[in-house]
Amino acid sequence: MAEPKPRLYHALSSYYSMIARLALIEGGIAYEPVVVDIHLRMVQQRPDYVRLNPNMTVPTLVLPDRVLDQSRDIAEYALGVSEATIDGDTKAWLDLHYGYPIEELTFGGLLARNPLARIMIPRRLESIHRRLLERAAQTPDLAKIYEERAAVFAERVRAFDPAAVVQLAQKRRAEAIGFMDRLEQALHDGRGVIVPPAYGAADVVWTVFLARMEFVGLGAELQKRPALGRYWRAMQARPSFVPADIWTKVHVFRLIGGMLGIG
Repeated sequence: MAEPKPRLYHALSSYYSMIARLALIEGGIAYEPVVVDIHLRMVQQRPDYVRLNPNMTVPTLVLPDRVLDQSRDIAEYALGVSEATIDGDTKAWLDLHYGYPIEELTFGGLLARNPLARIMIPRRLESIHRRLLERAAQTPDLAKIYEERAAVFAERVRAFDPAAVVQLAQKRRAEAIGFMDRLEQALHDGRGVIVPPAYGAADVVWTVFLARMEFVGLGAELQKRPALGRYWRAMQARPSFVPADIWTKVHVFRLIGGMLGIG
């Protein structure tokens, strides 16, 4: 009897879901995709999903013998490495990437530019915080998990306070540009991958990071850096890029379709 395919729970527009999709395709691992509506229906907060992934995040990869609920773990699994076997340079690039709060760049920039978003997004975060506390009261066996997640959203309400968000966005933008400078320096010797000799986990995560730079309006910064621009074009030309559905801009109708289950 054939072993079932791994099942990937993911969201179309999710940054970390893109990492998982790209890694699995690059690793040649066939998987069963399950789109999770994290915006309208908020499926990630339903008890059945919480029991699968207590972080209430996407992606989640369900394997026959275990569940991986972090994109870094999924990428390492897909490319046949682990924290115990990965080389030091790759680990350093992964640590750098995962130490950066990408959502603060994405949403901080939106809030800084859009007065309506400065009203609506904090309200939405507060609503999610309340809903999580309601879930905690309704589901006693998961109450602690829901309460911990509610605390995360309480912190997000604070982080995205309209009075401070412009400064936050500027800080994250400067950090992102600094990362592009570091990549330019590393790639300046003409290498085709971040950690030679072969494409690896560092290339997966930084490819998605560069796509997010386009997404948030920093694409021009890529072209100011010749080695990085060359690398970015090469990553987009890889056979994995299109099937992995890496977003470099907002696809409004596809996002709505995903929420409605028709994407």
